[in-house]
Amino acid sequence: MKLEIKKFEKFTNFTGSLVPFYGDKSLNKFNIKRFFFIYGKKKSLRAEHAHAKCNQILIPVNGTIKVEIFNLKKIKKIYILSDKNKKFLIVPSFHFIKIKFMTKSSILLTLCDYKYDKKEYIQEKEFFKL
Repeated sequence: MKLEIKKFEKFTNFTGSLVPFYGDKSLNKFNIKRFFFIYGKKKSLRAEHAHAKCNQILIPVNGTIKVEIFNLKKIKKIYILSDKNKKFLIVPSFHFIKIKFMTKSSILLTLCDYKYDKKEYIQEKEFFKL
């Protein structure tokens, strides 16, 4: 799996909006083992870890979220995800992430292809030489 940003479709009419995701093309046949929502106060920082086995897909449900990613070569990339720009992010294992909620009532949906296992979390910044 590679680090990439992708656009999602949003269908809106007078009753509201629908955002579909398909396991075969938009999610690259991603095998979902767990998912969760992250809520954050404006300017709050979350994550600050990497995964040894888990790949993730970050989907903005509401608001604007800034995601900083560092790979093993210390290359930093910054992504702005929001329900307005209709972008989601595929994050492979061994990528250290920091999530910052930029707007009030931001919500991030995270899809994972690995079950929860605290042992596979990498929280030491030194591992990435940060």
